[in-house]
Amino acid sequence: MSHLDRTIFDEGELLEFAKMGSFLEYDLFGTEMLNYPYNTDVDMPSDSQRVKTLSFLVKEGYEDKILVAHDIHTKHRLTKFGGHGYSHILKNIVPKMLLRGISQRQVDKILIDNPKRWLTFK
Repeated sequence: MSHLDRTIFDEGELLEFAKMGSFLEYDLFGTEMLNYPYNTDVDMPSDSQRVKTLSFLVKEGYEDKILVAHDIHTKHRLTKFGGHGYSHILKNIVPKMLLRGISQRQVDKILIDNPKRWLTFK
């Protein structure tokens, strides 16, 4: 399930959804805004809040189901045009994950192993 950053905010509901076995994708890293423009009732989380949620999911045992991305789909998100760029997760988010108690092994699982498993077609 993609865009969980702007979809499920309650930890109990998030765990209930996670128990269904879907991959849990947080793909709006680098998107720092107050409201989701298509539904102004949604308060968009910051990257720090996203990392806090990832840490919660890891502590709850869902490190095998987490995916992250930064949804770069417009040129203003590229560093050339003042955006966070393709390196944002590696340069800014990974250090924050490590500070919040997610181990390097778990980071590697989230960034390498999980996408590989998710994108492997049999």
